[in-house]
Amino acid sequence: MEIFPTPQVVHRQPISGWLSRLTLADGLLGLILLAAAILRLANLGYLPLSDTEALQALEVWRFWQPEAVMLSAGSPAYFSLTSWLTQVFGFGDGVMRLIPALFGLGLIGLPWLLRHRLGTQGALVTAVLLAISPLNTIASRTVGGDSIALFALLLMLIAFIRYQETAAVRWLYTLFAALGLGLSSSALFYSGLVTLLLAWFVHSRLGLSLFVEGWHVKPTETNWRKGTAVGIVVFLLLSTFFLLLPNGLGGSARLAGEWFQQFGGARTLDPLLAFVRYEPALVILVVFGLIWAIVRSEPLALFAVYWFSGSLILLLLQRAFMSNGLLLTLPTALLAGILVNAAWRRRWDWFSGIAGGVSLAGSFVIFVNLARLGRVAQVNPPESTIYLMVILLAILFVGLVLYFTASEDATAVPQGVLLAILGFFIFYQWGTGWWLAQEGANDPRERWVSSGTDFAMRELDTTVRDLSRQLANSDTQLQIGTRLDVPALNWYLKAYPRLEQLNALPLTPTQQVIITDANPELPLAVSYSGSDFAIRRLEPIPLTEPSATILYDTFRWWFFHQSTAVTPVERAIVWVRADLLTGQP
Repeated sequence: MEIFPTPQVVHRQPISGWLSRLTLADGLLGLILLAAAILRLANLGYLPLSDTEALQALEVWRFWQPEAVMLSAGSPAYFSLTSWLTQVFGFGDGVMRLIPALFGLGLIGLPWLLRHRLGTQGALVTAVLLAISPLNTIASRTVGGDSIALFALLLMLIAFIRYQETAAVRWLYTLFAALGLGLSSSALFYSGLVTLLLAWFVHSRLGLSLFVEGWHVKPTETNWRKGTAVGIVVFLLLSTFFLLLPNGLGGSARLAGEWFQQFGGARTLDPLLAFVRYEPALVILVVFGLIWAIVRSEPLALFAVYWFSGSLILLLLQRAFMSNGLLLTLPTALLAGILVNAAWRRRWDWFSGIAGGVSLAGSFVIFVNLARLGRVAQVNPPESTIYLMVILLAILFVGLVLYFTASEDATAVPQGVLLAILGFFIFYQWGTGWWLAQEGANDPRERWVSSGTDFAMRELDTTVRDLSRQLANSDTQLQIGTRLDVPALNWYLKAYPRLEQLNALPLTPTQQVIITDANPELPLAVSYSGSDFAIRRLEPIPLTEPSATILYDTFRWWFFHQSTAVTPVERAIVWVRADLLTGQP
């Protein structure tokens, strides 16, 4: 009998699994996602909720209250996902914005699923452009369903391409799940869906194939039914708060009606102007991309061109629908990624590095001196001549270097120029996106913003809470009457059950606190003591100065966030009953 078993030799196996398959490109993607997370998640609750945000946030809060709930506006998908989240993390401003931020972060990773078509470099560049996009950043930090809609649109397109190329049924299910998610997200999804179908129609009519080996997969009847069932289930669950709120289906149906209502209306071109203002990198790259795609006839690039063209036409038809400006970022980022991958496919050499380094350095020299020129041009015209000369010399020097580089190696110039464009605008658009995310989202002097909640709203909230502790010996039992129907104000006063909406001031008011607008004729000054707070910022008053002055003012705002434009402020007065302050009966 063998008491001690014979020792066995254990052969160590090489490290295996997904960790061993990580590449440098995977690491770069991780850094891009980290940068995108910083932009989208840092200080998420710093800005007070705007009125449009507060309307949707109030619906989430009211659902968990004893009174009946009617879903009246907003995104059903946002409502369903955020409502569960609040039961874990509460009802803070940051929690209200967390779901859009997570979908905005997920959008950055989607191009990696299409890297076999975009190329590794193209997928990374597309991810970078979406990550630093100021418009996508602000959408990811705004309560609502626009960020969810953008994610669903890009995922649906990728799943469609991958299913046709691989016949893997999981991609068909993903396609229908993305469709169900999008139909419950936002009216913006309908803009994307219509323009995608239009692009596919034009693309197929021209005899072009969107796939590597052409259309070769047709779903079987069984797969079609299963995929449809997946889409219906996702749509129903997200529309009805996982079947707990059946009338949410009406909210999803209302999204289509809201989209149709966007046709006509204002004659402005604010969505297009906002895209040009906040996405200069995409504007420049899409010009090069349009020319390159038409010359090279690359199928996926041409599809992006048709998608962009359809989105542009729709934007001109729905001039007042600001969210359509977000839609333009998807096809332009895809087209830019394809263009850059084609240019960088060739091996880099010294000429490419020289072209890129000189172009990038020249871009920063021009940018800095252009900013200085704009600051001093009005106040000290002679000094502005110096900066103008530096700009012209920088342009001349960069042009000469590119000319001589092209004479030695023509393909090195587009490589270097594209690198310089990306390098410069990563710096520029990161700064713009950070400003919008941290400060500008509630400033109507920004083109993307029509009205915003003033920071003093938080001071009003703190003051009312302190009064409740002093006068009612409770955080929430203060007796409040308000004549203002401002969604943001209602949000910050939501926890007070004794809050009463007043159509008119009573002849003998008895409420401990009354909140009114800043009307000097109100008869409360006799028996109440008031303090005023700014609660809302409105669109700035148009400048009446000469065109040159207005141009310089716009320039200073873009570069230094300094403006002489007057932004009207709506104020509220918090009145406290005088006898409570003095201790008299």
